[in-house]
Amino acid sequence: MLDEQDLTRQVIFDAVAALPVMYREVIVLYYYSGYTTDEIGRFLHCKKATVQSRLMRARALLKDQLKEVWEE
Repeated sequence: MLDEQDLTRQVIFDAVAALPVMYREVIVLYYYSGYTTDEIGRFLHCKKATVQSRLMRARALLKDQLKEVWEE
């Protein structure tokens, strides 16, 4: 049986997994792997500003998704 912390982790993991790939990859690289936006830009062959924009959009999508889950 999952405790509350494990359940929260699972809900967040599922929300991240449901993101479109272009947003999921920056979230995983930034938050789970600890890379900087500069490093992620080099990995993905895009500008730092693009990475920052994708992070901002991904956070907004996650916020909306998770708000729905917690309001239920």
